[in-house]
Amino acid sequence: MRLIGNLEDFHDNSTHSIRRGQLALLIVRRAGQVFVYENRCPHTHKTLDPQGGSLATSGGLLIQCQRHGAQFIADTGECVAGPCLEEALRALGFTVSGSAIYLDNACD
Repeated sequence: MRLIGNLEDFHDNSTHSIRRGQLALLIVRRAGQVFVYENRCPHTHKTLDPQGGSLATSGGLLIQCQRHGAQFIADTGECVAGPCLEEALRALGFTVSGSAIYLDNACD
């Protein structure tokens, strides 16, 4: 397992982009829960955030792609608006131990 970061590194109702090796990750905190996705739009196959900053909408319910405005449900990664309807962000396995978040080995 590879360390992603600590829970306190990621603010609630926001997203955070980080790289671990060759893998671009999107860490999502919503209502105290953590979700980890590959930071790769299913439509363009590029990162969701070329401009940087959080992709979360107000309240953190949705993630919005900066490239073309597609919207994804933060809890599931499902696309609900934009050119990638019926597709989803790729969820990655992770483990929380204490306050540390680790990327599962299968994701390497």
